[in-house]
Amino acid sequence: MADAKALRREIGRELDKMRNTAGIPANDIRILKICGSTRTYARLVKGERTNLTYPVIAALCDLFNSSPQKKFELQRLWDVLDDTSFSESAEALVKAGFSPYMGFERIAVSMDLYELGLVPGLFQTERFIRRQHEGDPFLDATESEKLVQLRLHRQEEVERRGNAIRIRALLSEGALRNGCDAEQIDYLCELDERPNLTIRYLPFGSGPGRLFTASFSILSFQDDRDPDLVYFEAPGESRFVEAADPVQACRMAIEAGHEQARAIKEFKP
Repeated sequence: MADAKALRREIGRELDKMRNTAGIPANDIRILKICGSTRTYARLVKGERTNLTYPVIAALCDLFNSSPQKKFELQRLWDVLDDTSFSESAEALVKAGFSPYMGFERIAVSMDLYELGLVPGLFQTERFIRRQHEGDPFLDATESEKLVQLRLHRQEEVERRGNAIRIRALLSEGALRNGCDAEQIDYLCELDERPNLTIRYLPFGSGPGRLFTASFSILSFQDDRDPDLVYFEAPGESRFVEAADPVQACRMAIEAGHEQARAIKEFKP
């Protein structure tokens, strides 16, 4: 396992972002009292190992005016740093706008996406996004609109990064037949023309994909200290896995799938 895990580094980035937003200097005496030294705080935000416990994370969240939900989520994640898998709460994203996945996405240099049922969020038209969220019985109108805007913002961030990130999407044909109108298919074909994006699909006629039993994403990072992550999305709680063997198994599945996949422009609605 890498010494500085991706999760530890993401928590550090989020804490320092909150500090900056609160207008508190990194050498503030209150940070010194909470962490023991400014050097320890600097190591924390860089994602380096420290002896700090999750009550320290709570104290920093209070100092930086964190919402209760974000404070709870950061504490919970800090408590599982040494695990080779960890979960992400959907509730935290809706109520606090905090998502480890979104943080990882911002720094990933490559992403491999496999989708069984839906077009990936990064490649959805606004019409598709609204149809997906506005019918959710568990969200009110405000929460639904918040998720719509978060997804559009993610798309804008990825577009701004241009060739700094490479994304390959492998879709089941079922995903293309699940609510995709002509506008959505045309948009996928347009995106596939970009040099850093590849969108392919597995036709029904190619037979059952024995290696594909769930949708997942593989994220890779520039810093060698950050291990590759596999992300499995579920309605209430999604999971990250960084253990080498399952990550490699997912990567092998993706490569095998691309060998039998077709270009998105070959898809016939």
